[in-house]
Amino acid sequence: MKPKACKIWPFKILDRPKFGYANEAAYRYGENCLFIYVDTMCNGLRYGVPTWEFAKGTLKEFVEIAAGFRANQHKTTGGYRELEPYARF
Repeated sequence: MKPKACKIWPFKILDRPKFGYANEAAYRYGENCLFIYVDTMCNGLRYGVPTWEFAKGTLKEFVEIAAGFRANQHKTTGGYRELEPYARF
């Protein structure tokens, strides 16, 4: 089971490369070049080529939250729906 912090924030977003692989970690956001790394303490993550939706939507949201441009999460958190008190059969 993943630690809660890894479910919420499994990335490190930096303004300069710190852990190597600068070309692979580089992410353009407007005029800025940021470097995004997966937190290696988070197990259960799948490595590979990200989908377009993840790269252009979800990752962008992580960057905007880290930069302080956004406060609300939409793509980077699970959906919430109110549970009914009793199951209906």
